[in-house]
Amino acid sequence: MDTPTTTKDMAMTDVSLQPPPGPPPPSQSQSKTINIEWGKYGEGQGSRSQVCSSCDSTVWTTVTTSITGLGFLWFLLCYCCCCVCALLPFHLNIFKKFKHVCPNCGALLKTISPKLTPTNLVFAILSIIFYFLMILLFLYVVAKYLGVVR
Repeated sequence: MDTPTTTKDMAMTDVSLQPPPGPPPPSQSQSKTINIEWGKYGEGQGSRSQVCSSCDSTVWTTVTTSITGLGFLWFLLCYCCCCVCALLPFHLNIFKKFKHVCPNCGALLKTISPKLTPTNLVFAILSIIFYFLMILLFLYVVAKYLGVVR
């Protein structure tokens, strides 16, 4: 076997002996657990299979929805100003509670309320502030038109 005689040949020999870059190949003794999560988006909106602790049977739940207190507050604030945005609590899941009920015995199995994220809260506050500024601008234009403000 030839031994490298120059530095260039040595460097090429050293590189060829090194393992390839990247993660090592998995050995047969290692096992990986893969968790598959589903149902995070839209969780609670539809019926699901669940075990009822009251009647000890696996059932498909019956889902009922109701508006949260924040949804009613949003509705009242926007409705007082004749805003179309008052209807948002009836369409957005952020303003709703989902109650899963056993169809056999009527027991409440689970209540899911979608979380109000900080981004959604900031968006709601900014939209309310913007809406009230638009109302003030409209009132100013009407007052100027009527001659109340010069």
